[in-house]
Amino acid sequence: MWSNMKYYSVERKSRAIVLDWFRKECKGKKILDYCCGNGEDGLYIAANGACEVIGIDISDVSVNNCNERTQHLGICNLSFKVSDAEAMDFDKESFDVVTEYGALHHLDLEKAYAEIARVLKTRGKAICVEALGHNKLIQLYRNRTPDLRTEWETQHILKKKDIVFAKKYFDVVDILGFFHLSTLGAVPFRNIHGFNVILGILERVDSLLLRLPVVQWQAWQVVFVLSHPKK
Repeated sequence: MWSNMKYYSVERKSRAIVLDWFRKECKGKKILDYCCGNGEDGLYIAANGACEVIGIDISDVSVNNCNERTQHLGICNLSFKVSDAEAMDFDKESFDVVTEYGALHHLDLEKAYAEIARVLKTRGKAICVEALGHNKLIQLYRNRTPDLRTEWETQHILKKKDIVFAKKYFDVVDILGFFHLSTLGAVPFRNIHGFNVILGILERVDSLLLRLPVVQWQAWQVVFVLSHPKK
């Protein structure tokens, strides 16, 4: 399911953390796949014991593609709909879990946090996977590849202050991990035979580097969980 994801080849450690969290936290629960894109998270969660999964996206093309795929696979506990992530039409406390991947830096962050908190139940949780904007080399690459992302996206990649800002709407902000610093060096080799060896070595380097507080925020990606939404 994940082999076609753009960065999955180097994201395997962060994806493993997220998928394990899904398996532990989503069984028997109602889930919102927030800004679902191609719907892969929703599909995985629905196939692993969730009671109901609803995916939303602003793109009607994405939603139509997701619904067609769901119907083709015969999954009955999963549906997708077009919705504005900054002003969703769900009632308060509609979901046990919200999952989002790389969406927050496309949105008005305060509106997004407020909406996620509003639709989560009192004991609900939201898991977020986002790029980080502290590393100057990574940010230079983003600035020099405008064809890959919008100017808004480039300028709104999350930083530490943006994650801390979530405490305005959630009592608990828990960082599960920082990922992908030296492993980004494996990207040019992803189509060669020795890629997995190179990646494995760089993952071990990252496992040491990203334990250091002064280095952690230089990572490409962070996974964090928001809980105890303020009502």
